[in-house]
Amino acid sequence: MNFPRKQVTAKLACALGACGAVGGLAGPAFGQDQPAPETSVEYLGKITVTGSNIPTINRETGLPVQVITREDIQRANFQTAAELLNSISANISYGSFPEVAENVAALSPGFAGASLRGLGANAMLLLLNGRRIAPYAFAGGAVDLNVIPVAAIERVEILKDGASAIYGSDAIAGVVNFILRTTYQGAEAYAQYTSPEHTGGYSEHYNVTGGYGDLATQKFNAFAMVDYQKYGAIQAVDRPFSRSQYIPGEGVDQTSPSSVPANVDTPAGTRNPTGDPTNAYHNPTCLPPLSFPTQAAPNQCRFDGARFIDLVDASERLDLVGAFTWQINPDQQFFLQGLYVRNNFTYVGAPTNVSNATTFDGINHFYLPPTSAFYPHAFAQFFGIDGQPLNIRWRSVDLGPRTSEPIVEQWNLVAGMQGLIEGWSYNGALSYSENQVTDRYVNGYLRESAIIPIVNSGVVNPFGPNTPDVVAKMSSAEFDGTAKNGKGTLTSVDFHATNDIYEMPAGALAIALGAEARQWKLVNDSSADLASGNILQVGALPSLTASRNLWAAFAEANVPISKTLEGDVAVRYDHYSDFGSTTNPKLWMRWQPTKALLMRAYAGTGFGAPSLVALSPPTLALTSFQSDPARCPVTNSAQDCNAAFPALVLGNPRLQPVKSSQWGAGGIWTPAPGLSLGLEYFDVLLKDSINAFSSQTIFALCPDGIHGPTCQFIHRGPVDAAFPTLPGPIVLVDQTLMNLGKVRVTGIDFNAQYLFPKLDWGQFKLSFQGTYNIKYLQQQPDGSYLNQVNHELSPGAIPYWHHYLTLDWNYGPWSATLTENYQQGTYDAAPGPNTGNSLRVIGDYDIWNLSGSYAGLPHWTFSVGVKNLLDRNPPFSNQTASSAGGYVAGYDPTYADPRGRLYWVSVNYSFK
Repeated sequence: MNFPRKQVTAKLACALGACGAVGGLAGPAFGQDQPAPETSVEYLGKITVTGSNIPTINRETGLPVQVITREDIQRANFQTAAELLNSISANISYGSFPEVAENVAALSPGFAGASLRGLGANAMLLLLNGRRIAPYAFAGGAVDLNVIPVAAIERVEILKDGASAIYGSDAIAGVVNFILRTTYQGAEAYAQYTSPEHTGGYSEHYNVTGGYGDLATQKFNAFAMVDYQKYGAIQAVDRPFSRSQYIPGEGVDQTSPSSVPANVDTPAGTRNPTGDPTNAYHNPTCLPPLSFPTQAAPNQCRFDGARFIDLVDASERLDLVGAFTWQINPDQQFFLQGLYVRNNFTYVGAPTNVSNATTFDGINHFYLPPTSAFYPHAFAQFFGIDGQPLNIRWRSVDLGPRTSEPIVEQWNLVAGMQGLIEGWSYNGALSYSENQVTDRYVNGYLRESAIIPIVNSGVVNPFGPNTPDVVAKMSSAEFDGTAKNGKGTLTSVDFHATNDIYEMPAGALAIALGAEARQWKLVNDSSADLASGNILQVGALPSLTASRNLWAAFAEANVPISKTLEGDVAVRYDHYSDFGSTTNPKLWMRWQPTKALLMRAYAGTGFGAPSLVALSPPTLALTSFQSDPARCPVTNSAQDCNAAFPALVLGNPRLQPVKSSQWGAGGIWTPAPGLSLGLEYFDVLLKDSINAFSSQTIFALCPDGIHGPTCQFIHRGPVDAAFPTLPGPIVLVDQTLMNLGKVRVTGIDFNAQYLFPKLDWGQFKLSFQGTYNIKYLQQQPDGSYLNQVNHELSPGAIPYWHHYLTLDWNYGPWSATLTENYQQGTYDAAPGPNTGNSLRVIGDYDIWNLSGSYAGLPHWTFSVGVKNLLDRNPPFSNQTASSAGGYVAGYDPTYADPRGRLYWVSVNYSFK
């Protein structure tokens, strides 16, 4: 179909970014962006909306797309992408990795991820300017939110239905498209300082942006941005809700038997002279607040690791963004886009647990010899074992906390062409993206092979402080250097074109055709010590090399059935080098009987291949502390009681792809000028979902250690001759990723906007986004289904209700914004101490933020604000430390922010 020249030019200009980039009208920016050549409605032309390759008039389509503009980001003062996505009501803490969750023991240092519908970071697709970027190298599936440069964002579009036929069959939970500024004229500088009301957690933010060139007159534009952020750490002891791992009034005891002074495990079956079975060293001289007896272990010194760990880690973040656009002629444009991100983190955790419970060496163990000057002869005589080597559980406090400094770097380069040829609008590009992670251990990590002989020589005092000479000798056993390097690359070429091919009575029949090819490569190099399991309390993580190729073809047709009814059908064919081929359709219908009412419905399927890391061989780690239900009550042995058993985790080469089907329906109603009301029902079904059983779940569903649906994951050795009637001791727990059956998620998204009539004292705008989660049905090991909505899942929760509310006010150069982020409380993961089998309730979490700006001076904008206006602490939750990855007790770090009230002030200077 031939367009009038003005319409073609405007259409092309919008497609090329002059109308604010892909997907909707841009919000006001600090600087001067390129204006559209034509700004009237008649010549505004068509733009491409996330979820379709066919440009359309800028209006609501048949798919539910939420748009967050640059102005929204600035008003809410979002500083990171993770903070931004937390404002989306469809984002659920279960399956997410927020940056405020301390991650010292995690296998993904420096990573932050969201979880649309609670389906996990791997189930959602994150795009940068409509294209994929390399995923986080240590995970191989999900993109790290920390590499998204928020300061350069023009707009974010969230497609909540899943868009497998358009962007890829793996976009099961939805698509988040971060659209960056690509053209700019002028220069601006920005600075912000944030100060918490409580100790720790300050931040600094500096930004410089510049651009030159006019596409209309000079035929080019060059844009660049430098952004730097620095964050201070928050220690667990500096917040009342996290200062201890022992909260007896709530039934929480996450303290450790590996302590200072050390505990000593007595041999299996021994009893003290009173006849009471015990395997604990009675030591009345603990070192509070580091160690103390607890109700569950009155004869032990229990170590409280909260004295060392950070809730929020110190970090420095640098973003470099650049773009060059060349308007070759009115119909052809070349673009070049680049990104470099470098994030440095400092993770601080408790000192190393030095005990046989944390070793992987099946031959050498920690023992205190009788020849040691520190041997407790009175204790040994009390149990009748004087003169025998003693099995100790000790903390290397003399060496300080375990500290690691991961560095995450991201490179992206895209070169392409877009324009108009013979009536076909096209866009094609060659992209290269790379994610590199370097995990460095800088303090407190011990090489097992080196520390064992030092401790076993008897020179180390496990019951008190050591001399500088002994500390120096122990320091020689520290692992200091790079433990692991990861590098993941994504190389891709893509092309798609669209045109109106036939004029129907109700309008033009438009089609889009496209193809792409991608290659993933992943290399994870572990140091020799890490690969062999020689770093105490870390595990054995072998090196990995893997790759995957994919090519795809897709087609889409938009059919105007009548003046009020429109349909869109798309189909995508993907061929994986390791999983063969899959074809996935997508269909949506849009009906608008009146100007005030729009109804729509959609359906589609998805196909999620396991990530390269998920398909790798499993790695060796340790479970959280568990007791063998079959042996511990009889043996009372350290081998069976409160032990960290060896576990296989992560990779499983036998994993099969996740298949999904999703559908939804809803509409938008505008009953009055300025008022818009929306509702969308969603239904997602996953087959062969990929997840892993936690050690808590495995032992809970195997209550006697022999019978139960998860007992198959507990592997035992030969029967112990000392206890011939008992099963053999546990030698391994299988916690690898598995295809765990079906998951079905249903719910309703609500949205509302109201632009109040303009008053003499300003204008208000109210925006509301809410999600009501009806079902999250997870298939259980016995085949039954359990609705996980309204439950804490350790960590993470799926609340019934989550909403985000915004009230904006504008009056000349003055503006203000009030926001509310609300999550309804859920049932806790464990009962309270006096509730029997009844679960207690985690309180609602309601955070209010307030900000204001003044732009009445030429070039200057001044802003101030308060986050967490009411200084709301996280509600109590008895989630377990091992599952949270951060060893915190008393609250869920994926559910709530521990920083408290924050005050911030910023200044921006811009000029043309």
